[in-house]
Amino acid sequence: MTVRTLLVGIDGGGTRTRLRLATPEGTVLADGDGGPANIALDAGPARESIRQALDLALSRVGLLGADCRLIAVAGMAGAEATGAVARFNARPAMFARLRIVSDAYTSCVGAHAGADGAMVAAGTGTVGLAIAGGATRRVGGWGFPQGDEGGGAWIGLQAIRLMLRAGDGRIPRTLLSEAVRARLADGGADPMLWAVGARAADFAALVPMVAALARDGDAEARDLLGRAGAEIELLLGALRAAEGFASLPCCVLGGLAPLVLPYLSPATRAGLSAPKGDAIDGAMRLAKRLHETPPA
Repeated sequence: MTVRTLLVGIDGGGTRTRLRLATPEGTVLADGDGGPANIALDAGPARESIRQALDLALSRVGLLGADCRLIAVAGMAGAEATGAVARFNARPAMFARLRIVSDAYTSCVGAHAGADGAMVAAGTGTVGLAIAGGATRRVGGWGFPQGDEGGGAWIGLQAIRLMLRAGDGRIPRTLLSEAVRARLADGGADPMLWAVGARAADFAALVPMVAALARDGDAEARDLLGRAGAEIELLLGALRAAEGFASLPCCVLGGLAPLVLPYLSPATRAGLSAPKGDAIDGAMRLAKRLHETPPA
């Protein structure tokens, strides 16, 4: 039986894993998805999320892993953490060849279709990355809660802090604080203790509620999203501040982008370009390059 060579692009985020299976010529065969894949935290769950997504994609085209030679590039949350890639690679291999880069890198490659450019990715967390002539510049993306300002987890955390202060009587109760309290109580939690042990994805799950209140005109929810927009602008400004990066095309992408873009200043929005692709597109471009590069 002939073993088929296939390309695999992976977007491993803090909340969800996406995977795409394609031929070396670029024909997309199938997509799959899995759970969180932050390899800075634990390589085990990340590997299982990728395995889940891979098995799903293969099953959709009637293939087994043993039938294929898989060439993969994975853009992974937490890839920059010391030892994270080595810990992941120490586990049994799923692919004939695998290159792991940061999810910020695949996002930037995808956003500019492989050309030089800059981007801020806004999802559960936030990170800015620019690529110019083979050099890269990264700002933000230092993890939650110490960083990732303006991202979904950060927005959820600010909403929780507001609810806690109102619950103590330190500030008046508001529509937003009471909406957070009710949401947590409906889930069976003690709202004042819910945050103990909560994950970034748990905080980010509060964003749709904040967004709904903002759409309904709640000034406090709008102010919170405005603060998130200000954090995104700081990331954009820092990317452009370095020599050689100031004139790059720049965009904002990620699941949170449609929510925060209206809260950026008109001047900032006018200077942005539309993304040409996303992280999974970037991973597929890099997988094609890896396939075309002989093994060392």
